[in-house]
Amino acid sequence: MYFFLFSLLILSVSFDASSNDNLLFDQVLKKNMAIQSYEKAYDAESVKQGYLGRSFLPTLLLELGQETFQTGRYQTRNQPYGLLEARFNLFRGGRDRIESNIRDLSAQIAENNKSLAFRGELNKVRKLQYQIIYNKELISIIEKEIKDNEKIKAQASQRAQSGVATRTDTLEFTIYESELRETVESLHHENKILMIGLLPLLGLESEEGLTLSSSLEHEHDEGVLNRGASFKQHPQVAVLDAEYESFQYQKQSSNLWWTPSLDLYGGYYLYTLRDRDYLSSKERDDRVIGVRLTFEFFDGFKGSTQAKSNAHQAEAKRLMARHAERQNDAQFYMLKEEMKHTHEVMHYILDRMKKSKDYLNLTIKEYDRGVKNSLDALTAMQRYYRYEKQYLDKKKEYQVTKANLLALLGE
Repeated sequence: MYFFLFSLLILSVSFDASSNDNLLFDQVLKKNMAIQSYEKAYDAESVKQGYLGRSFLPTLLLELGQETFQTGRYQTRNQPYGLLEARFNLFRGGRDRIESNIRDLSAQIAENNKSLAFRGELNKVRKLQYQIIYNKELISIIEKEIKDNEKIKAQASQRAQSGVATRTDTLEFTIYESELRETVESLHHENKILMIGLLPLLGLESEEGLTLSSSLEHEHDEGVLNRGASFKQHPQVAVLDAEYESFQYQKQSSNLWWTPSLDLYGGYYLYTLRDRDYLSSKERDDRVIGVRLTFEFFDGFKGSTQAKSNAHQAEAKRLMARHAERQNDAQFYMLKEEMKHTHEVMHYILDRMKKSKDYLNLTIKEYDRGVKNSLDALTAMQRYYRYEKQYLDKKKEYQVTKANLLALLGE
């Protein structure tokens, strides 16, 4: 499958926000226990393949024993017994070939389930990464806001000392600074929680060696936004298609209940005096070789009933596969449109950031000259940083949407 190519990527634990593809594919593939579980489930199904060839191999039975018995009025005896028997399947009405096909499909289903699990686990890693990076960058923005708040508070303190303003001007900035510092503390706490959740996804026990970038990039993904996609081979659709085929084969097998079985058998049997009334052991052994043809003439309609049930199950899987294909197709275009819209909004916010920064600088100068009051300065500062935070929100929203799109595409 596609993700085996990722084994060529680096094994070091690092993230680079400038590239959404550098997300430790190999780390998730090799260390994530959920993926390992699906790998074992696939192995369990794959070893069942090759059933048709094995169905023609003989079954051999060896039985050895020693028994003590007493029959009627005769004396108690102690004698050995045993058998060596071989059976060969020559023909079972095509049911062996059908069973072999069903087992091949079961392996395909397990492999596609593994692919789906990998996409899901990788998407979790991406989203947790973006949230951690978002929190770190938000902390940086708030720390800048605290510094600006301190500068304006110093101006307010000077104005209060000179009698131009009252002490309440200073208190406004002091209270707001307390709110900002509380937010920073909460973000640090949230990142600790998120990191704990990230470690098992990467198969790690500690944060040692785990390095995260500190910023989200403003990207222009024209290649992704302009591409098309087909979801006929999407693992979710492939699983449903394989289940459809499996039920179709099961229907065929149920309809073949009446077909004969042809077996070749042979063996050597040694009986005790309890089973053969001969004193000499040479007269109590049998040798046999033969061919057995077995017909079942009536099964109480069990075969036809099961065939009808399998037919309905197959149709249900076929309809669900086509529905999943259409859903994935719609999701693909919805995510692309969401990325385009988010990107456009980011540019609107950038424009407001530039203008609000100019407005903040002018307001601070006018506040220093006494033209503006402390509330004007605080409001101008809060508005500018509100736009900075909105811009960061949109950058994260864009990356999360892109992560969902890449998960859908299996990239």
